[in-house]
Amino acid sequence: MLDEAIGGEDEIQSGWRPPTLKLPRPAAVDNLATALSARGLSDAAARTVARSAVRPDDMRRKLAEATELRVQGGTLSIIETRLWSASVIPHPANPREYGHRRYPLGGSGSIPAATPEPGSAIGRGAELELRISTPDLLAQRLEDAKECLIRENPLAYDIAAEGVLQPLTVAALTVVHANGHPNASLLIAADGSSRVSAVHSLLDYSPCRVAYEWGRDDRKYRKEINRWLRHVQRLGWEGLREDERQKLRALTVPARVVVGFEAHTSSGQRFHTAVRNFIGLTHIRPPRPYGPAVENEAKADAVLDSLAEPARTGAAHITGAEKHWFAATVTTEELLAEGLSRHSDLRAASIVRSLLGGGVGTSRRVNEGIRSLTAKMRPKREERVDIAVELILRPLRAGQEGDLAFIRSRRAALQRAYRLAEIENLPAGTLIELDDGQGPALEQLCDQALEEVGLGRGNDGRLGVAQTELAVKAAYYMAMAEPMALQREIFGGSEDEDDRSPAAVLRAMLSCRRGVLQAYEVVRAGRCDGKLYEVEESGRRVVTATGDHRELTDRLVRHAYTGEPLVEAATGYQAAAARWASVRNSVESLQQSVRAMEAVPQQVGGRSQVDAEGWDPTAVAAVRGDLDHVDRRIALWSDRHKEMDRQREAEQGLIDAIDRTD
Repeated sequence: MLDEAIGGEDEIQSGWRPPTLKLPRPAAVDNLATALSARGLSDAAARTVARSAVRPDDMRRKLAEATELRVQGGTLSIIETRLWSASVIPHPANPREYGHRRYPLGGSGSIPAATPEPGSAIGRGAELELRISTPDLLAQRLEDAKECLIRENPLAYDIAAEGVLQPLTVAALTVVHANGHPNASLLIAADGSSRVSAVHSLLDYSPCRVAYEWGRDDRKYRKEINRWLRHVQRLGWEGLREDERQKLRALTVPARVVVGFEAHTSSGQRFHTAVRNFIGLTHIRPPRPYGPAVENEAKADAVLDSLAEPARTGAAHITGAEKHWFAATVTTEELLAEGLSRHSDLRAASIVRSLLGGGVGTSRRVNEGIRSLTAKMRPKREERVDIAVELILRPLRAGQEGDLAFIRSRRAALQRAYRLAEIENLPAGTLIELDDGQGPALEQLCDQALEEVGLGRGNDGRLGVAQTELAVKAAYYMAMAEPMALQREIFGGSEDEDDRSPAAVLRAMLSCRRGVLQAYEVVRAGRCDGKLYEVEESGRRVVTATGDHRELTDRLVRHAYTGEPLVEAATGYQAAAARWASVRNSVESLQQSVRAMEAVPQQVGGRSQVDAEGWDPTAVAAVRGDLDHVDRRIALWSDRHKEMDRQREAEQGLIDAIDRTD
């Protein structure tokens, strides 16, 4: 299954539903502007800030207790509120572009002058001022900045689902034009230009239109906002198309509006320097990241919360007991009292099945948990695998295996092993083999896997369900063994070295009889805390010339299971069964391709291309004709099988009648 199939329109529809909004009364805007002017903002800046507020009356009440935010050299006074997206533009001199800018001194005279940095407005505490030659220069600068930010830091798809989550830090900016054009009073994102650009992309806003058209014309500005408010009022949220819902999620943004600045006595710092220092602390010298392992741990807990919550259309994906089992927050005694397995491979397999199996339904639930921490709309499959592995490794930190080097190598091996594509086809229900007395024993799981080998599964490119479950369980002990019997692939080695991924090695291993028996032996020995030994074709341990059993290593596994296809039967049921497995895989691949095509949007965050415009009827008719031809041929096989069953039943009935007569 492709990740694109998970990130389609259906998943976006589960996003945030913004509250009902109203256009503020002009009187409320005027009252806020008056209060802001009293705090030292110029009349133009005060008006710009006031008209941007979604709830100007609430913002005016907060002015009495503005929050202080200390930065190097001074203290900013801020108010947290929501702003209309049609009132905010990116920072005209956004530092994210510094590494890509071209400067006139190093090029030809055709290169335009770089946009100057805003300075502090004289006599105003919390206002910036930008002096520029013409409005056209700033308009082009804003358009270039928007394109660069969308390319360098694409956020539109995530914002389309959840809106902007973290508040922008915005400040008033007065643009003074050297050619005599009237000053423009703007509101810029001192921190958050990428989010503003993504919002404008979703709403089809041009930043120069925000700055120079709506910025000076209240009637056009309010009309633009009101058309969306009237639209949702007329149709209701349920009556909106998904692309319209995405725009409404982006119609407002949370913000920290700077309404005052006081320099520290000893620094004499000016406002524009304080803003630059704030940006530096946020982006140039941010706090040290936690690191992937810690991040995956945090995501894992969020994912478990999501899976344990009842779904909108059904029960929870896992029970409360399973949640604590997966989180490793239970003792062995509590675990046994709940009827859960003490075997580490069964816990690992249950985690893998619950977080990675079950197809699209499971992926959506796991993604919901990831989004709750990251706001990432389309987490990749690799991210879900890494989270599952982090849960699996938790119990190891309590024992001697808590050594970082031990955990690091096992993490790398399991992350690659559990990227085995067939894992996604594991059913969302219980495993085939359980340890609670209700499911088949390990021997029966092995027998089912051997039956799948006999049907050609694995050699046709995809393992069966029993083969996959056995591979998941064996991979755990093979990675934990010392020496490791399954390691990550070798990069940069000689041509003679095997650079297959652990997932590819597992597929090759479980595709043959000997490999299934080897996996069975690995799980059996692992559950007894025994060493892992190589087995021969019969399943018996290999005996060396010295009479000892040969210990299993990664090199031995790779040597024994090269991935080369076995000699296939050319006639009879076994040959036909292998071909049938290939037919079934082709159907699954076709379904995946159709879902992937449906997930292609018209534009970033937009509707599906084929849902919106369909596809060429001639091309569709040709494909449907081919599918219809295949359907009729396969149906004939089914009819023939039923006919043969009836003949056999009739013959058996005749034989029984003769026997009764005799």
